[in-house]
Amino acid sequence: MPHIVVEFAGLTPPETLWDALTAAVAAHPEVPESAVKLRAYQAQAFRMLSGEPGFVNVCLRLMETRPDSQHAELADAVMEVLQAQLPASIALGVDTVKIPRGSFRKRNGQR
Repeated sequence: MPHIVVEFAGLTPPETLWDALTAAVAAHPEVPESAVKLRAYQAQAFRMLSGEPGFVNVCLRLMETRPDSQHAELADAVMEVLQAQLPASIALGVDTVKIPRGSFRKRNGQR
């Protein structure tokens, strides 16, 4: 953990965005670099009734044992990257999700 899940539409994100996001999360002192994972999905259809030509939303999936302060710090770090890398006309959002330790599974039975 953490998992960085990016959903976007209405733009082609710069290739530098993926490395910048993973670096920002890995820079947190409580996050082992080898634990950071990123995946991104382009929405096939979208409507922004607010008028923006596109959006990028990042969901950080973190174990429930991480304190709320870490959720906020990591969300802030991700938002800083998005604001630096993407046009002001694009809608941006960041949220975090707590993964319940009791139901989390990894390959080879690890938890």
